[in-house]
Amino acid sequence: MSVRPRMLPTGWYPDVRREVETKLGAWDRVDAASHAQGALAGIGPHAGWYYSGRIAWATWRSAADSDVVVIIGGHLPAGSDFRYCDEDGFETPLGTIVADRALRDAVVPAVSAIPERGTDNTVEVHLPMAAHRFPGIPVVCFRAPNDARAARLGAAIADYSTSTDKKVFVIGSTDLVHYGPAYNFEPAGRGQEGFPWARRADKALVEAFMAMDEATALKRAESDSSACSVGAAMAAMAYARHMQALRSRLLMRGSSDEVAPGGDSSVGYCAIAFMR
Repeated sequence: MSVRPRMLPTGWYPDVRREVETKLGAWDRVDAASHAQGALAGIGPHAGWYYSGRIAWATWRSAADSDVVVIIGGHLPAGSDFRYCDEDGFETPLGTIVADRALRDAVVPAVSAIPERGTDNTVEVHLPMAAHRFPGIPVVCFRAPNDARAARLGAAIADYSTSTDKKVFVIGSTDLVHYGPAYNFEPAGRGQEGFPWARRADKALVEAFMAMDEATALKRAESDSSACSVGAAMAAMAYARHMQALRSRLLMRGSSDEVAPGGDSSVGYCAIAFMR
């Protein structure tokens, strides 16, 4: 059995089971009043747990009970190939998660995906959350390019779910505006001067996400540089629409400068759930 090892260094997420369970339990208690349930799909961020873990967990916590979980990451420019993890399992602090070969084998040809060989946080930071929310449930991991083709991935997963009658939860992994000198992006002024602009751009993109409007989301992401992995979010939205999700709920929003104030750079985050 081939197992994809942990590739991100210590600091991105906890190293051991007890730390994972303690952190997620603390967020559960803090955010008990804002719990949502029954989501078919969602959007969540992928910065390290220190900055965006609480927001990402809100998406996972909203998920409906499912037979398979699909994590869709990004960081792929327009025109790139779709990618997928071809290992039999994934190493996490909570043990190995088994990959779902049946879903993977059905979806990979539909989008002409190629095997993933690199390290990327957009998927890996979510794996311990998947293991905790869905113990014993298999996972499939993809990465989607930032172009209109991303919706094809969501549609292919929906076709699999419908044809097999398997319940699939899909999460699209993206952060929002990366503003400041750390990212060489300051269209509205130096450092903190531009943070209000960044949060307005975040809001406009979140509104497109909430409407499950892939075309507008892509347009906003391109015009405002407001998402690093909009293709992942588009795939999740497409899946939700194909599965007849009629409602969306903004679970949480935030930014890195709220967690660690005083810096001259900031990244925005959101958690969204899509439900019937």
